Amino acid sequence: MKGKVLDWKFALTTVLAIAAVAVPVYFWQADLSAYSLTVRVAASSALELPSDSKIHDLQIIVNGTKIEAPHIYSLAIINTGSKPIPTSSFETPLQVRTLNDAKLITAQITGTEPPDIPVKMSIDDNQLKVLPFLSNPLDEVRITLVSSGPLDLTAQARISGVRDIVFEDVSQTKTRPFVAFLYAVISVLSLGLYLFFLPTPNSAKSFRIGVLERVLSTLTLFIAGVYFIGKASEELAYVGSSSALIMLPLFGVGMVITLILDRRNRAQFPT
Repeated sequence: MKGKVLDWKFALTTVLAIAAVAVPVYFWQADLSAYSLTVRVAASSALELPSDSKIHDLQIIVNGTKIEAPHIYSLAIINTGSKPIPTSSFETPLQVRTLNDAKLITAQITGTEPPDIPVKMSIDDNQLKVLPFLSNPLDEVRITLVSSGPLDLTAQARISGVRDIVFEDVSQTKTRPFVAFLYAVISVLSLGLYLFFLPTPNSAKSFRIGVLERVLSTLTLFIAGVYFIGKASEELAYVGSSSALIMLPLFGVGMVITLILDRRNRAQFPT
């Protein structure tokens, strides 16, 4: 049985149906993420001497107090949403605390973007408390924190419109190449099959499945391919625009697989 050529009216109806579902979901998700505050650990370091050091009398003293096992952390508070968070939206201060028994010693604001954002903070009850402040989109407050012992940090606050404070620790990014490889294989196969089943009038002649099956297959494989590309990028610590370094090669490999499958299909089912 010969495959049917894809009718442009059917294709347009399918696209409109998908858009009717996708557009409201997109705007709903966009509204949920409009208010977002992120606390990011940009760097961390122990200030202890190596075990084989010949210096034995080095001490670190802050505000007259000797610090045992000193550690230093660079934090950033970033408005990662698309809308400002006014001071009045804060029901509680932003609290950064540790889940272990280490002690927070001192903290200092080292810079803001844009400059001179009026932010006040204090260390109270072994917590860093940042008082409410106006935070516009992409505003950033940088803080240096000194502790006695390594910290297991977390952040919380009660802010109108913000479901949870996003906490990220990028100071010790760990990549998993093997897991990324598995995700890449799945994404390449999905993208290759996506391009193979892509419903077009020219390609329809070489397929022996119905139009609706090819449309559903195309949509499913494309979503799977893009999703696993994202997972592979995450495992290799490629985020944002740098994920294109992963996406473009995988799309290229998918195209090669498509050409191979198409050639074999045409040889098996000559038109």
